Amino acid sequence: MKYNGLRSVLAAALLLTPLAGGARALDKVRVGVGGSASDAPLYLAKEFGIFAEEGLDVEIINLDSGAKIMAPLGTGDLDAGAGAMSVGFYNILGRGVKLRIVADRGHSSAASRYQTVFIRKDLVESGRYRTLKDLKGLRMGYAAAGVTSLSLMNEAAKAAGIAYEDVIPVFMPFSNMVAAMENKALDGALLIEPQETVLERLGIGLRMQNTNDFYPNQQISVIFYSDRFAVERKDTALRFMRGWLRGARAMSDAIEDGRISPRAEKALAVLSKELNMPRDILLAVYMNAVDADGGLSRESMDKDYAFFRAQGWVTEPVDLDKVIDLSFAKAAVQALGPYVKALK
Repeated sequence: MKYNGLRSVLAAALLLTPLAGGARALDKVRVGVGGSASDAPLYLAKEFGIFAEEGLDVEIINLDSGAKIMAPLGTGDLDAGAGAMSVGFYNILGRGVKLRIVADRGHSSAASRYQTVFIRKDLVESGRYRTLKDLKGLRMGYAAAGVTSLSLMNEAAKAAGIAYEDVIPVFMPFSNMVAAMENKALDGALLIEPQETVLERLGIGLRMQNTNDFYPNQQISVIFYSDRFAVERKDTALRFMRGWLRGARAMSDAIEDGRISPRAEKALAVLSKELNMPRDILLAVYMNAVDADGGLSRESMDKDYAFFRAQGWVTEPVDLDKVIDLSFAKAAVQALGPYVKALK
């Protein structure tokens, strides 16, 4: 038993020291992100020197939409990307573009209020909204057509005993939702952080319910690899996965009761800078759950895909078994060992 444990430690050490002797140049990896709190493991892995220890020079490129990430991933101009599995993503796959889903980037959980039913404050105070059934007739905001929060609303409607069509969709960027709720053009949204904390502090609305209550472990976002990166640079792709998981573990270690602990000073400093968020806001924000071993909620992915297909939004069938590739995450965990939260 002791021999096996030592062998695992030595194997991991060998895998994690690609720069021995200082002779090897860092391998460039280009990653497209949306710049949200879900990208925290990337920022931590970069700023803590984790990627450099893996022999990588990771360039994090902020893009303002998932579509702008998917296209360069398909051509191989981006090596990896972070985002949600929208209708647009499935339709790109349906056109023959090859991408791989390789790890969890964020999911809902009972321990975190990262994603909630958020309702305008005056509607709650007046009694117009009390429970999910009161969503009927409300104008609810979504960042764009074809996003997974529409499937989330479908689950909310089923839990409430109303029809999905009973809730009025309004599509607009998150940045416009503040004014829309202030002038009562919008009644609420299925919000994620940090928008929830900002709007709540402005006195515009209230978090009414954790979405995990009616849709457990929804797969909110994932890490993608371009097919070229996975095939032609397999060793680099594996080292990037180890770096991502080490970053996810650093983030998970920093979280207590769903939020970043005020004792996690190094993580707070990095994320406050990279997310352009004041420290007091960052401490109030709930972080999304992330599987520090890379695992995905396949049940959730199947559910969202089936909903998109039923609505007629995904025009060509997609075989998720050919898209999901957890081999990199499994190999990384074999080297690192399963995640165990550090004791505080």
